[in-house]
Amino acid sequence: MCFSTYVEAAYPDKPIRFISSTAAGGPLDTMARTMAKMLSDELKQPVIVENKPGGTGILAMNYALNQAADGYTIVTATGSTSFMLAEGNASFTENDFIFISGLQSEPTALAVVKSSPIKNLEDFLQFVKNEPEKVNIAGYGNAGFNQLVYSKFQQQANFKGAWVPYTSAGQVVLSLLGGQVPAAVITPSSAISQIQNGDIRLLALSTAKRDLYFPKVPTFKEKGFNIVESLWRGIMVKKGTSNEVLTKLTTAIANVEKTPEWRRFMAENAQSSMNLSVDQMQEFVKNEIATRKAFLNQLK
Repeated sequence: MCFSTYVEAAYPDKPIRFISSTAAGGPLDTMARTMAKMLSDELKQPVIVENKPGGTGILAMNYALNQAADGYTIVTATGSTSFMLAEGNASFTENDFIFISGLQSEPTALAVVKSSPIKNLEDFLQFVKNEPEKVNIAGYGNAGFNQLVYSKFQQQANFKGAWVPYTSAGQVVLSLLGGQVPAAVITPSSAISQIQNGDIRLLALSTAKRDLYFPKVPTFKEKGFNIVESLWRGIMVKKGTSNEVLTKLTTAIANVEKTPEWRRFMAENAQSSMNLSVDQMQEFVKNEIATRKAFLNQLK
């Protein structure tokens, strides 16, 4: 017992592996790399990011489950994780992990290019009414967060339109800019520079009220559609990690979140903080999985 207490008190005394469940370059991986660098300074140990994309996080989570529950392997978690767990095809469940922190949260948006004749949500609804055969909307993934928002919009506005899934958010933006689709459902961080320079125009956001970063963009809700959804990104560890290690990790993460560097990074990427405790994160993910299961059942 004394030896175990000594080991926990010394945490961390070696490098920590931070497993990113996506390929390098996307918003989730960028968050992981930014947090890893700052967490290294806070914990006085290297935090090394390793990319293990595949299966909407299944590969990364399986890897973590094969490591010791000692805090030396942490993994990215996201709203896409909730969808994957809701599908029930993995060999594990949310009960095999502890979701220790929600670091970022952002809405999604219906977007068009600058040259589009569609200037607002009313124009879009007129477009889908007049030319339904041309309604091919791009988005990241099948049966995921962006399609959930689009599906709710379709149901409430009573229109049909094909969902064109891409394997990365970057590909969605390129297809929109290239004119392959008339509109797309995107998270703002995936096209922040194009939105800021005006190449992409947002028609509506899935926030409850107008977003701090995009105050001129109306919400779906104010346009009469009950669509309030956000995509989150955070960190999880294998269940069984001790309370002592969890406390050291969460304290270090909280300290990073207070720094001007992290706040600047959040603002530059139009991200909001979640400010949830470990227990609150567990409940949040549990409830989100339940809503995602209901959505997936509708698609069957």
